[in-house]
Amino acid sequence: MLALIVLSQGCSSKSSQALPPAAPPPADAPHPVTDLSQLAPGNPLDPYGKNQEAIARRVVEGDNSTTQPGGLGHLDSLATVRHAGDDKHPCDQQMLNRKAAQFDVLSSKLMDQVFHQMRTLQTGDISRMKLPSDLRWVVITARMDHQGTLKELVLEQHSGTAAMDKLMIEACKKALYLRNPPADAADANGDYEVRIQARMENYSSMDGEHWDFKTYMGLAIL
Repeated sequence: MLALIVLSQGCSSKSSQALPPAAPPPADAPHPVTDLSQLAPGNPLDPYGKNQEAIARRVVEGDNSTTQPGGLGHLDSLATVRHAGDDKHPCDQQMLNRKAAQFDVLSSKLMDQVFHQMRTLQTGDISRMKLPSDLRWVVITARMDHQGTLKELVLEQHSGTAAMDKLMIEACKKALYLRNPPADAADANGDYEVRIQARMENYSSMDGEHWDFKTYMGLAIL
């Protein structure tokens, strides 16, 4: 999240002058998503999907850095691709940093929760859209409190298509929660901060009008 720090210095009344109005931030600058009123209650049963298959991965020792937005295709040093979804709605998922790989069951559960909501939302207006081939990743940073309840979303990068941004924000609002989260995955403040990125591409259409999509996702635990 970007923080703006303003410093002031004393000066005499004779030399003081009114400051010009601050320029508005760029349209694609990160900004908080403040309406969290529609959060889903979540399912407390099997909260981390302990019956899921383990994710094969290769972790670079000492590397806890995250990739740049859109870098999902360059993560072979961190993790193999995990295939989710089904033949009609495929989804490729990867861990974006060492901490995400360390808590792979938690990371996979969060991505599965978000993907489930994305699939549900794809039946709306976006199903009739032919997405641009140069669609960027939607990148969102989320903060959950010590109980795993979502308290903040920040849209770090727009996709370039408003419908995709809206879909991802709504999916994260409903899907980013934790049940009995492990304390050692928390940050220094006791919160759980994750960065999740996703993009979609048109995959198949039975009638030439309504589309199914392939989804790509990545997640880092900060």
